[in-house]
Amino acid sequence: MGFEDHFDSFDPELWYRSDGWANGADFGVGWLRDHVEFSGGKMALRLDDAPNNNDKPYTSGEFYTLEKYGYGRIEGRIKVAKGVGLVTSLFTYSPNADEIDIEILGKDTTKLETNFFVGGVRGINGHAIIDLGFDASEDYHDYAIEWSSNYIKWFVDGELVRTVEGNGIELPSEPSFIMANLWAGAGAAARTWTGEFVYPGSPVRAYYDYIKFTPEKEEDSITLEYMNDLLENYITTGEVNGPLTNQLSNSLKQADHQYVKGHQKQAIESMEDFIKHISNSALQKHITPDAKRILIENAEALIQLWAD
Repeated sequence: MGFEDHFDSFDPELWYRSDGWANGADFGVGWLRDHVEFSGGKMALRLDDAPNNNDKPYTSGEFYTLEKYGYGRIEGRIKVAKGVGLVTSLFTYSPNADEIDIEILGKDTTKLETNFFVGGVRGINGHAIIDLGFDASEDYHDYAIEWSSNYIKWFVDGELVRTVEGNGIELPSEPSFIMANLWAGAGAAARTWTGEFVYPGSPVRAYYDYIKFTPEKEEDSITLEYMNDLLENYITTGEVNGPLTNQLSNSLKQADHQYVKGHQKQAIESMEDFIKHISNSALQKHITPDAKRILIENAEALIQLWAD
């Protein structure tokens, strides 16, 4: 099962807020549940100097799913916290320390740090820094991880920025919690990575507009019904809009009509028309890069199934 939360309020059936404990020496914060805030359709993680009973100089918020999730796409729309020593994150973490990271350090909010770990050990070619081309603390941007048994891909605003293939490289494989936190580095982490945090005298916050998980779809389970549901979801969220809405809906209706009649070749042609509409250069303002890529990938997989 997937989910999509736009943070109108706290959902206790989906999420847990860390409360009353702290991580190891590299973390300069303790977690309290009231430092995860909800207002105006946004979630904010607040870091300040409130007492936390964990012998940590600062207190902040951490947020993670009650359930563990397997292969699929994890995405969030985030405005990060700026300041030397700070880390804003969206990541997966399993009970045996498999991990995939999106992290942006407050000392340079124009860079995205990507990592993965298997059993707590950084993977081969596990770390890479991506130049974003913008300041991630100034506005919201979309960040995503696509995780499968064969690869991990990272995306920014719908554009692929990094791929790690599983050929000869062990990748995370355990179902994992989906997590977000804001923290200040301490100890060795502060000396060698995050920089030393100096509290500015008032709270700092990282903001999350939504977090979403879409489970990986097995190719042999892709159906016209699934394609219709996928398209309807993108229309509802506005990621597909304008004249493209009717063009794509009509192509799926034609494909369904031909497939039910047993006209497989004509059904394939209708799906090819579906892809042509998506790829029409005059209509690109009516579809987001993410929606375009995912719809095309699934349409091509369905065509391949029918052709076989």
